[in-house]
Amino acid sequence: MRHRVAGRRLAADTQHREAMRRNLARGIFTHSRIITTQAKAKAVRPFVEKLVTRARRAYQLKGSDRPAYIHQLRLLRRDVPDRALLKFLVETIAPAMKDRPGGYTRIVRDARNQLGDNAPRVIWEFVDRPEAPADEPVAVE
Repeated sequence: MRHRVAGRRLAADTQHREAMRRNLARGIFTHSRIITTQAKAKAVRPFVEKLVTRARRAYQLKGSDRPAYIHQLRLLRRDVPDRALLKFLVETIAPAMKDRPGGYTRIVRDARNQLGDNAPRVIWEFVDRPEAPADEPVAVE
């Protein structure tokens, strides 16, 4: 029984689930708009929202409180091991989201279902996109 057990399993073991979560987060940070399944987007959305909030906090502390800024960066490095992506998150995405109190991403239902298992597909994107929108969202599975 899964009484009081949070999170979605997504038919994957723990290591696979964590790798998938990091890869989907990397995809949305890099492309700001991706196509994935509804279950994956709903499972990873809270993780990405917390990372953006932590990046916003680091961005606000950047010039004033150095130890607190370093602490926020170290907390981010646990989940975003790529230094270039971490820099992009703090210096590009965080300033774009500085006035938004939460709800940084949205999940929009795609008309087509995924080939193979017929899972519902969605377009998962930032509400305030930091760069110019691309013509077609990138499919990340």
